[in-house]
Amino acid sequence: MASFYIASVEEFLAQSEGEVLAHLATGYAKRGYTQQYSDQTLTWEHDIRSLRAALGDCVASDVNARSWELLLEFSIPRKELRIDAVLLVGDTIIILEAKTSKAALLAKRQAEEYALLLHYFHKDSDRRTIVPILLSPNTPDPSLDSLVQHEMFQQVHQYWVKPVLKCSWEFLPFLLLKVATSSGNQISGATWDQSPYHPVPNIIEAALALKTGLAIKEIAHSEASEHEIDAVCEALQRYVDDAHTNKLHAICFLTGVPGSGKTLVGLTLAHSADNKASSVHFMSGNGPLVTVLQHLFTQESRRNGASAPQARTEARTLIENVHVFARNYTEDDSNRPPSNHAIIFDEAQRAWNKTQNLKKFKRDYSEPEMLLSIMGRHSDWAVVIALVGGGQEINDGEAGLEEWGRALSASQTNWTVYASPEVIDGGESTAGRRLFTDTEGSSRVVTNPALHLRTSNRSLRAERLATWVNLVLDGEARKAAELRITDRFPIFLSRDLNETRHALRRQRLGAIRYGLVGSSNAARLRSEGLEPNSAFHANYPWEHWYLSDELDIRSSYQCEVFATEFEIQGLELDWIGLCWGGDFVWDHKKGWQIRRLQLGSPTKWNPIKNLEKRTYRKNAYRVLLTRARQGMVIFVPRGDSNDASNSPEEFDSTANFLVECGVLPLTTSV
Repeated sequence: MASFYIASVEEFLAQSEGEVLAHLATGYAKRGYTQQYSDQTLTWEHDIRSLRAALGDCVASDVNARSWELLLEFSIPRKELRIDAVLLVGDTIIILEAKTSKAALLAKRQAEEYALLLHYFHKDSDRRTIVPILLSPNTPDPSLDSLVQHEMFQQVHQYWVKPVLKCSWEFLPFLLLKVATSSGNQISGATWDQSPYHPVPNIIEAALALKTGLAIKEIAHSEASEHEIDAVCEALQRYVDDAHTNKLHAICFLTGVPGSGKTLVGLTLAHSADNKASSVHFMSGNGPLVTVLQHLFTQESRRNGASAPQARTEARTLIENVHVFARNYTEDDSNRPPSNHAIIFDEAQRAWNKTQNLKKFKRDYSEPEMLLSIMGRHSDWAVVIALVGGGQEINDGEAGLEEWGRALSASQTNWTVYASPEVIDGGESTAGRRLFTDTEGSSRVVTNPALHLRTSNRSLRAERLATWVNLVLDGEARKAAELRITDRFPIFLSRDLNETRHALRRQRLGAIRYGLVGSSNAARLRSEGLEPNSAFHANYPWEHWYLSDELDIRSSYQCEVFATEFEIQGLELDWIGLCWGGDFVWDHKKGWQIRRLQLGSPTKWNPIKNLEKRTYRKNAYRVLLTRARQGMVIFVPRGDSNDASNSPEEFDSTANFLVECGVLPLTTSV
């Protein structure tokens, strides 16, 4: 039972305060608390007395209030959080939090977080109205009309969380009776209390939880994705153990749709107790991801008493930059095998080809060749786990799957290859790309369907978001609209940047994080006051953009700096404001126009003709459109008729196409 106490309102009123207190004390003891402080008992006594008076008034006015269900001290699983009281009024869920006026702001955030956790992750709270009420003394009572006003998004009736209402205990009966007038059939308190709860952590929460020793089952997911991730982790662990036992060199290719948990799988294996004796190192060439997670781990270690140097060293061990690893074993220790026998390479499809590696580091071989050569120095065993995302190559020289195939064919080491069937067949998750282009190469691969994650769990309530994004980028408006993606996942269109910022700030509930994103080639966003310069972005402190609170001007909450596809790939926000650029605009006759800005007099957009570079631009928008967990606002500028590089007609056409795909115009009331 998640709650310390469950009863109908009629049963609650029939019991004495002492009986209710005894139930709470028993529940408290059963949770393993060895002592109960007197201030907790006094708080319960006050709240029970006030609640009895309020519910007594409700029953006196409406006899149906006797059948309402009351749950006290409802524990949110895995979060170590308890809601003071949940009142089930018909089919409406009321969250009651009683706080002093001094703690009102913190309590408001807490009540918002409770509401959102139930809304997204508690099965019997799905598609039900949730009304969080903060009971605080000396608080001006709200208008009863506030229950029906100020919806988050009035166009999306499925968005059921109401803003927090503040009132006194004396005014509470009026609010509850108002709620009752629009409620449906009564929810069973016992059934609601036992309902499954499946949280979906973001990558930062998950990384921190894994670092503290939690298992994947303790921090994940929807039922489908939890099963998938468990199966993948078990399969990969078997391959690591088999290579160790039988002295093999093995490489495993894991595929998955955007947001399906590939990085989470990698972090899980890297922190697994099964690999303590022979550690599996997680590494990535994604600079911002490495920076953010290393900063996160450093902060956590400092909070646990580690010195600054010790904390930084530990963080760099937990997640490594693949370029630093490569430099160490190609320049410093050019012949010695690495200290670890197994590595996890995140975003493996983005590994550099020979041309890019030569340009960047004067190394006359591709990154896949380099990594296989380094790990092949082990005479006994070694494992490379390559995490592959489809359609995620976004920059010059990112070699894709084929380069890994070429490196394996040329390697002097006999590598046993395990892979998802998608790697061989060129499925949707690899954007049609294959590891081997010949039958002979494919024949050496041991395929396992468990090495593919098919369920996206980044975007809550939007399992088909990746499919919708693919259809939008393929110009299939009718098919995209038929998915009705916004029925469960709000996506709105704005033509004004300040309106976009305002809409995002309205979503600041609980621990929700929001920010602006945009294409690295959206050069004319500067006319909107957003800096696209690559040097500026390279030097920005992205760890603060992702981790600092709203009082820090460097944080994403300020909506002053947008993250490009390079800074957001592998990471995510709850809400994003996607700032559309002139590098990717819709022409109703020709389809998507993929362009590059040519500076000069006049400054103008030129079509990108190189097929590979066109793919990078398209993939950039694929990345940007799949970064939100709860919803997004797409900002398409209005343009300027006096500026040929900011054509209003092109932006209007783009905006109209997005609406045809099912995106909802943002109302000014939001």
